[in-house]
Amino acid sequence: MTSAVSVERDGNALVITIDAIERRNALSRPLLYGLADAIAGIDDDITGIVITGAGETFSAGADFAELTGTSADADYDDVVGAVAAAVTGSPVPVAAALEGPCVGAAAHLALVCDVRIAGKGSWIQVPAVRLGLLYSPQAVKWLARRYPSDSVRRLLLLAERFGADEARRAGFVSTVVPNGTACDHAVTLLGANGIESRGAITLTRQLLNSVELGDYDDAVWQQRRRELLDSPERRRAVDDAKLRHGATSPDNSSSAHRQVHPGKAAQR
Repeated sequence: MTSAVSVERDGNALVITIDAIERRNALSRPLLYGLADAIAGIDDDITGIVITGAGETFSAGADFAELTGTSADADYDDVVGAVAAAVTGSPVPVAAALEGPCVGAAAHLALVCDVRIAGKGSWIQVPAVRLGLLYSPQAVKWLARRYPSDSVRRLLLLAERFGADEARRAGFVSTVVPNGTACDHAVTLLGANGIESRGAITLTRQLLNSVELGDYDDAVWQQRRRELLDSPERRRAVDDAKLRHGATSPDNSSSAHRQVHPGKAAQR
């Protein structure tokens, strides 16, 4: 793990921090590799991942010290794409906890997360066109499929800077919270599900991704649903819910309805 990426467990959530404060958490290639490794290497009892930035900045985006301003920079998009693939391929939900600037490649990574919790003073911007750059076509295709067309055009064509509230209205941000609390809110949100929910969480996330990508196969997903319905984890979850709600099993309930009072039977 690179020293610019720190990993800490908080209950059932794993907090991955971009920690390169001296460079405003700029995304160098080693840092990006570290992010991908941290996301891919989670334990089986983790139910959610939070990605955040150290200090008061999520990330200033690409590390310009590594860029040449030529076609040689195209491989940087591949590294960013590998992190995005790790996020979308994660078996558990991934939240971006945003404080301060979230720029360029960092905005791309935040937007591929399942949710974005934004501090009031945070902002999102992709200024690629102002740098004479056509942003990664694969990333643009994904963003155009996932977010409202008008919002994506404002983000990419106009390089508009979206403050937290405007980003919420545009559909880029899920929730706006007081400054300095985004990470705590994200941990609370993702840590609410227990480890017994992990199987259902993973399948639900895969199903949503499948629908978004247009490769949904009803027969496949109906079969996976039946398998989950018959799983020991699901049975335990239902049994626990019955105990909490004081419910009886369907067999016992129906038997109770069929019972006839002896006196009434004699009257018949």
